[in-house]
Amino acid sequence: MSVWKDPRDQDPREPELPRWIFLHSLRVTIGRTPVWICAAALLGALALAQALPWHAFHERTMGASFERGSLLVGLDETFRFDTRDERAPMDAATTGLGGVLALLAMLIGAFTAGGWLQVFLEHTQGESVRKFFYGGARFFFRFVRVLLFTLTLLQLLGWLVYGEPWNWLVLEKLFGLAKPDLHLMESERTARLASFAQDGLFAVGFALVMAWGDFTRTRLAVHGTKSAVWAGLCTFALFVVHPIRSLRPLAILWILEAAVLWVAWELIQLIEGLLAPDSSAWPIVGLLAIACGVHVWRTITRGARYSACVLATRDVVRPLARPDPWRRSIGGPGGPRYPIDGDDYGVAL
Repeated sequence: MSVWKDPRDQDPREPELPRWIFLHSLRVTIGRTPVWICAAALLGALALAQALPWHAFHERTMGASFERGSLLVGLDETFRFDTRDERAPMDAATTGLGGVLALLAMLIGAFTAGGWLQVFLEHTQGESVRKFFYGGARFFFRFVRVLLFTLTLLQLLGWLVYGEPWNWLVLEKLFGLAKPDLHLMESERTARLASFAQDGLFAVGFALVMAWGDFTRTRLAVHGTKSAVWAGLCTFALFVVHPIRSLRPLAILWILEAAVLWVAWELIQLIEGLLAPDSSAWPIVGLLAIACGVHVWRTITRGARYSACVLATRDVVRPLARPDPWRRSIGGPGGPRYPIDGDDYGVAL
């Protein structure tokens, strides 16, 4: 009979939890180059599917009527209004396509989440792409259920912040308005502050819901369970008991992601100011390079969030009574795992 060895016991062979989880997560994720290339390519293919029909439409409708490059800085609101009749069928077609692609993007997100977690939890070297696709298929339907719960929570959050509860509690009870209308406030500054507080509350709630989804998927993966409801409830308890230890790495990664997006936005504004009918192709290449770089960076930070969730879960969550998921091991994807640093089992005859 096998006896479970508690991984919390001090063991010099056990790797120490890194001091800066977010830095370790970024380093590990960047080192998995084939994995983040595959993850970025999956979403990039969806963006290409949306962009190619518009490219073909502009080539067909304007390629023979205008000199190439002459409309480079002229595709503004006036141009779109003047060509509204030609654009109407294309708008209708791509609107439906956009909805389908948005759904596919969410499903791809559930797939890549399983891939990232499989790669980070196995603690093995090599065959990262194979493990990525195996993990995506292995956890896909469990993570789709988490996705549905996440969308439900976001819908509930939107109703609480922008619906009747906010109108009744804040506008009517707190500010004493006869009806929920910001224009009835005596001070424009107060109205703006109330609107900013509303948007800020939704932003914080949105971030917490997304973090809840990441930790719920991580718990399902590390414990090998299938109940998204129970894993979600345990994640809520985790946030209550260990809010800083669990959420701090994700918050820092979100700040780093936002900082890079802000720098990219500033660069885009600078390059767009250089565009002119007689400009070369280099500004367009620069815009494309920035867009691709931002997409890759967001893919890397997405993977780093799952790495951080794995490390934070290792720090605060006790594993189930089964072989230690934190110990380094070898073995093929989906097969038995064999620990590298000693045996996880004590055998009694």
